[in-house]
Amino acid sequence: MTFRELLEKYKDGTLTEEKRLLVEQELEKSEAINDHLADELEKTIGLKKERHYETVEENNVDANGKMAREIKRTVNRRLAEVVGVSVACVIAIILFIQYIISPFVSSQYYDPTKKTSGQEYNQDLAYDLKAITEVSMPGYAMDFIYGAEDLGFGEYQLLYRRIDLFTKEEEIIDAKIKKNMRIGTYGKFYPRTYFVFRDFRNDEESDDDYESALEFIKKLTDEDIEHVRKLPQTSYISAWIRFSEDFNMKELYKIMDEYLNVDFKWIAVRTAEKQGQQLIGFLTGLNDGFDSDAIDEERYPGFHLVDTMMIIPSREPYEDSMAKRYEMHFLSLLQYLSDRKEATSALVGDTKNYDYKSALKYVEENGISTYGALVYGEANDLLELYESGLIMTFDIDNVSPSKFIRNIYNN
Repeated sequence: MTFRELLEKYKDGTLTEEKRLLVEQELEKSEAINDHLADELEKTIGLKKERHYETVEENNVDANGKMAREIKRTVNRRLAEVVGVSVACVIAIILFIQYIISPFVSSQYYDPTKKTSGQEYNQDLAYDLKAITEVSMPGYAMDFIYGAEDLGFGEYQLLYRRIDLFTKEEEIIDAKIKKNMRIGTYGKFYPRTYFVFRDFRNDEESDDDYESALEFIKKLTDEDIEHVRKLPQTSYISAWIRFSEDFNMKELYKIMDEYLNVDFKWIAVRTAEKQGQQLIGFLTGLNDGFDSDAIDEERYPGFHLVDTMMIIPSREPYEDSMAKRYEMHFLSLLQYLSDRKEATSALVGDTKNYDYKSALKYVEENGISTYGALVYGEANDLLELYESGLIMTFDIDNVSPSKFIRNIYNN
């Protein structure tokens, strides 16, 4: 008879006394082996628990029932310990990855969720996007920053809204960056993927090919001006203009004051001897776009143009005050972007066209002057500005039948 058959008869209580004792001895031997193996397992995984056994008088408990309960209790205890240790290990690994590994990886890259630039209300993303958009995205402004969500391991979901200052159209941007790399199309971050001001490429004032390039660009300008002449007088136009010479901020404001019907929306600032494709400037509107809360006023006193109105009081002649305000505003923005190398690397990329640090060094050494602007105005007003001789090149950017229709459609 096999031991399994003996065990069945043991459970039924039909064994002889001799064979019953034999089965109990084998069961005790098996339990001892199991206890030994469990102890070794516990030592291996660093878990050692005292076992508590209930002592029951043998004469009060049926021998067969006692053995069955002891076997079941031992198996359940071992199973619970193994499962518990496994679950604890999995939870520990998850927590280690989430709270140790992921933050460590993220710390090596730009974190837009931090709140170090201003007060506690806005994430750094708000200031970074405001500065980058104003300085390097002419004709656009940040309208609202919803914020950034940390997805772990240096990846962030960004959600914000920008506005086209000419059409007043709003665009919600839902984008990602991962380890300082933009995920998705370049145009999602930057709507203008072409060069403006009828770009001279690498042909600048000191180059031999400059004159021939200039003659070609002037022909294109003549074509655009002729088109403007044919438009209805009420047509509202967005255009890039390149001045016939560089103007400092005081001279610029005098021009703006003389041509009040022309909105000099965005001013291009010279940031290199050979300007080339680098496009850096600032907005002139006090209420263009989203104003984030206060920032480091000592280092960036004019980060918000409207703040310069309080810092620099009005005096006569008024162009002196406005010139200083524009200069303070632009320098503050450029200083901020120069300090935020990690942010600009993630949101702009490492490109010579947006070398804010070199641009800041240039204007600190040479002063702030403009070579061109993005202007809005009705056809006749822009023609008057062009015929003044102040403009070297003129490039139509966008046309609306009327500035009033434009406002109705987009407000």
